[in-house]
Amino acid sequence: MSTLREDVQFVINAALAETQPRKALRNALGRLPIYGGRLRVLAIGKAAWSMAETAAETLHSRIDYGLVITKYGHSQGAIPGFQIMEAGHPVPDENSVRAADAAIAMVQGLGVEDTVLTLLSGGGSSVF
Repeated sequence: MSTLREDVQFVINAALAETQPRKALRNALGRLPIYGGRLRVLAIGKAAWSMAETAAETLHSRIDYGLVITKYGHSQGAIPGFQIMEAGHPVPDENSVRAADAAIAMVQGLGVEDTVLTLLSGGGSSVF
């Protein structure tokens, strides 16, 4: 027989497991209607790399191109099909401007049938 404390801890652990960012994003992307055309992913902020990795795992070959813009030291390696850029946080720097230029270039030439999935996290206003 469990104690009240054990029951409460079980409920807390279950609630936390359901709200983990990767799991929440995976669930949301699984329900995302993606129509014809190209799919581009733009991930910005301190959690951009992990969000982009989750998108790549979930959407696989449907992603035409991806761009990650994150804080220095927050990239954890290459993600196939994604360009990864690091920039200043909390103060924007020259790489922030370069990253914004890369994002603009990424969407140029897209049409109404194309989709840009934008994933934002904290720190995005500095790095982008």
